[in-house]
Amino acid sequence: MTTTTGDDPRGIARGIARVAETDVAGATFSAAVSRRAVTVWNIISGCTGLIACVVLLGFRLVFQDGWLAIVLVVLAVVTVASTVAECLIVNPRRALTFRYGVEPPGLSIAQGRWIRRETFVPRAQILYVRLRRGPVLRNFGLASVHVGVLGREFMVPCLDEQDAERLRGALKNVDRGAA
Repeated sequence: MTTTTGDDPRGIARGIARVAETDVAGATFSAAVSRRAVTVWNIISGCTGLIACVVLLGFRLVFQDGWLAIVLVVLAVVTVASTVAECLIVNPRRALTFRYGVEPPGLSIAQGRWIRRETFVPRAQILYVRLRRGPVLRNFGLASVHVGVLGREFMVPCLDEQDAERLRGALKNVDRGAA
């Protein structure tokens, strides 16, 4: 059963679909990131761009003459343009193309449109499952799930807190009792 996210007046979250979870006991469900993920990513991108511009323009105050001053202003303009492009194009596309699913053999993560990256994490290799809630994510009622295997960590970003807890619960039931 598929439900859509509803109408978004700005069109940012348009097309993000949620696939209904079957059952955690059967450990099969597939879903997308939260609708609020785009807002969180835009806030983070905007803050990063603002900090970069302040640093570049601060250096511009130090180097007022010569070619270096021009280069710093050009870099500040490019930073603003890339931040706007990330907020209007990249972040909504990222939310549209990110999917994850839990199956009996393990966790599947798929992302990207042009460069499609699909990752499968077998249950037997999962060492830990951690929830992370930063200040911005907490404000929006979201959490990220980090799944650790030997030498690598995989992340499912910006899930609703209930979905994150359900994902952690499904992945925590790794076959530890058999060992």
